[in-house]
Amino acid sequence: MASIKSKLSTALEFDKSTTTKIRVHISSKMLNVKHVIPTSSVNGVFSCQFSPVSDTLVLGYGNGDAEIFHCETGEQVLLIQRLSKDLPVTSLRFLRDSDTFFATGPTGSVRAINARDQTNQVVLQQDNEISCLDVNVDNSLLSLVGKKPDLYLYDTETYELISTFEGPKGIEDSSDDTPVGHSQRLFVTKFDPLDKFLVLSAGWDCSVKLWDTRSEGVVWSVNGPKVCGEGIDICGHYLLTASWVVKDALQIWDTRTRKLVSTLNCRTHEDSEFLYCGHFYSNDKVLCGGSGVKNAKLVDITSNEVIDEMPTHLKVMQCLSVSRAKKLVVAGGLGENTTCATLK
Repeated sequence: MASIKSKLSTALEFDKSTTTKIRVHISSKMLNVKHVIPTSSVNGVFSCQFSPVSDTLVLGYGNGDAEIFHCETGEQVLLIQRLSKDLPVTSLRFLRDSDTFFATGPTGSVRAINARDQTNQVVLQQDNEISCLDVNVDNSLLSLVGKKPDLYLYDTETYELISTFEGPKGIEDSSDDTPVGHSQRLFVTKFDPLDKFLVLSAGWDCSVKLWDTRSEGVVWSVNGPKVCGEGIDICGHYLLTASWVVKDALQIWDTRTRKLVSTLNCRTHEDSEFLYCGHFYSNDKVLCGGSGVKNAKLVDITSNEVIDEMPTHLKVMQCLSVSRAKKLVVAGGLGENTTCATLK
């Protein structure tokens, strides 16, 4: 299999003037709907996650509940009520190699829940509207971001606060050479899947920042992406960003140079993009969706084409989760149903 570097180099050969044109090539169906879960009565689906160790899927609802389903059958396993009072469950994250997951939302509480034995407890409380959380590769650190322009790190054993990476409170980056912290609300945090010390954050201030948990400052900053959901992902030396903008929303950056590598087409018939979420599925394919592009789109990096899409029938697609091991994709948001599909 060719490396992502060679594939992205190929993608760069396209004339940049064509990057905003609609480019579609669906030769065979790759996304096939497996389950359609009715979710019209829960005020929308704001978060979703596959278990890394069992055949289960968790959905976080706009009414503060969460629900666990069997991936294979689509049947309900457990309904967990009022995790976030009557406010949305904005983020879910499983510990690596575990059936325990964290759930959070605007109330500032973080709960640890075991999908197998159904234990459920509040492990920490913040004076903050939390948008997103993540766990590093060895399960030792938990990162949180939200309304405040700060990134918080907690020990997953004691749930004690280890570090707070604060923003300059209104001062924007002066240059890429002297990056500073965030200045506005944050919507996503994500650990590097291969390095337990590196964590990313992004939000309204149109920048993605990399932090080293062993230091006190920003390692580097990529300026441009306006991220309003879980719209960043990492694959090797490449960063995927999904921005809430009308066009050129789906982009790949080289983390070594912090330079834009490719702007990917993600439209088939839509007039706008406005992405909330984006994920690498493999080193040559990505998935995305949002409020302009409402169906989950599968984009080939090499050809810069939409090669398939999963019809979601959503008014807004707010969350997306990918299980490479199970070859499953789930997409949720504001609408009648949540859709789970297999991916070849």
